[in-house]
Amino acid sequence: MRHYKDEEWLLYMKDELAESRRGEIEDHLYSCDQCLEIYMKLVEDQARELPDLENIHFTDEVVMKLPVNKEIQKKSILQSPIFHYGVAAVVTLSLMSTGVFQSMTGIVGTVEASSFSKQRQSVSTSLMEKALSVFDIIITDQEEGEK
Repeated sequence: MRHYKDEEWLLYMKDELAESRRGEIEDHLYSCDQCLEIYMKLVEDQARELPDLENIHFTDEVVMKLPVNKEIQKKSILQSPIFHYGVAAVVTLSLMSTGVFQSMTGIVGTVEASSFSKQRQSVSTSLMEKALSVFDIIITDQEEGEK
């Protein structure tokens, strides 16, 4: 396995390599722990060479200078969760008062009664039918494989 030199790793970090060469180095980096350690050491060394920021409140100052969008602060009543809950309550009460839910329970009762009126098979019969269907699938797969 060919290991890369420190100069090559520095070029990789600075993004000064061709795309194909970069891909080779990345693949090597994933597979070689020794080169990974070298690369991490070089990254740490490069980080130490960076200058310290003098103004530690830079981000806060930039955010303070951004213009405030008043549209964001004002939410319409249509976007309020209380409005949504109120609409849901009104719809529920209107459906209850018109009897929609009662008619739905009648339909459910009819469906349940029709499902219970069907004759139920014994457990052994249903298991036997399922086993036979599995055997049929296996046999058709074997016949297709022989062709």
